[in-house]
Amino acid sequence: MLKRKNYWLLFAILLLSLTSLSPSLELNTSEGPHPKRKPQDQSTQPSSGEKGDLGKLDITVSLSEEEFRELELISGRYALSSGVTVDMKNVAAEQAEQKLLSDLTIGDSPDIIMTEGRNILDLATQGFLLPVDVYQSAPGSTPLTSLIPLYQWNGYDWGVPLDIDPYVLVYDPQRLTELGMDKLPRSLEEWNALLQNVRKVKGASLLSMDTRNPYGYSALLESMGSDLLSEDSAPIEWTEHARSYFYLTSQYNKNVWDMLQGGSIAVAIMPLSEWEIHGNSTLTAEAPLVKGNSGGLGSLSSRCFALSAQSLHPEEAVAWLSYITSRSAQLEWLEYTGRLPALDELYKSGLPGTENLPFDTHIFLSDDTTPTDVKGSWGETAARVTSFLTSKMDAAAYREALSTPQPEAQEP
Repeated sequence: MLKRKNYWLLFAILLLSLTSLSPSLELNTSEGPHPKRKPQDQSTQPSSGEKGDLGKLDITVSLSEEEFRELELISGRYALSSGVTVDMKNVAAEQAEQKLLSDLTIGDSPDIIMTEGRNILDLATQGFLLPVDVYQSAPGSTPLTSLIPLYQWNGYDWGVPLDIDPYVLVYDPQRLTELGMDKLPRSLEEWNALLQNVRKVKGASLLSMDTRNPYGYSALLESMGSDLLSEDSAPIEWTEHARSYFYLTSQYNKNVWDMLQGGSIAVAIMPLSEWEIHGNSTLTAEAPLVKGNSGGLGSLSSRCFALSAQSLHPEEAVAWLSYITSRSAQLEWLEYTGRLPALDELYKSGLPGTENLPFDTHIFLSDDTTPTDVKGSWGETAARVTSFLTSKMDAAAYREALSTPQPEAQEP
């Protein structure tokens, strides 16, 4: 009898032990060995509605000091409303491209980069970027139709334009009259006539141009009715003949303005943004932008943002891009920096303060001004133009480079 009682006592103890262990067994079975992190409480979500850990956005740009301060102001308002921390770094223009390539190749890239618009396809096809429309269906407002081909590849959008900067031809009308011209040359024959008259003046230069990018040369060719991609031999051979009368620079050179005023340079080709800052009433600016121009917008520079493939917060990065390139932000950017916006709707509705521009802004809405694809990368195009203008490449080699087929970008 005593032995049976002992059995019942042992059974009761065992049952009690199993009951106390069962909750922990159920928890381990359902959660697994590595419990998942619970979603963030909705009360902590930013007003813009992003989910998850916001973290910090690292952004690298290349702007003037005034432009950088304005971008910081706009970005600061976004940070306050969204709860996202934004850290921006401004790189000098002379170091921007080298810094960009270094960051992208060594694996230390920020979330968002700024670059020349025509660099986007190069970077995308090399796998350095993420498509912005994957993370948000409409990242900002619609850009100018003429710019869209610069940012699209493989069915995705890889860049978001910030602003545009057309190149213009600046001259002193009185000086042109003294050189036998009653207007700015608009054909190869007229440019040649001006060249012949400039050659008669000791120490005079036909035109000045910055060789850091091809936009200046593109503007010159467009003023002749040609374009940067044309293999037409006449403008190329004329350039080889005339380039010894070019005043070439590799960076912004304030002496150009004094030389224009003094008459030692007949024409200067420069971005509209420089003309807006330094131009005066004695000088005139004209743009090669004309309706029906077969060369498209080859002389139109654009700055844009792109999403780095190394971004840790792509959704938050695209939300920042949408805010910075929104209609209201673009109008503010125009007001305080003078840089023309890149939004289609602003030109359709009538952009304020553009009545004094040296061209009709409706040209940006024309179907005739869609950029033509360059052959090879934009970096290769820039290097080729620089070599040609600085006499490191002759006309024959330049034409051959233009006609050489380049391998097409491969889909990832």
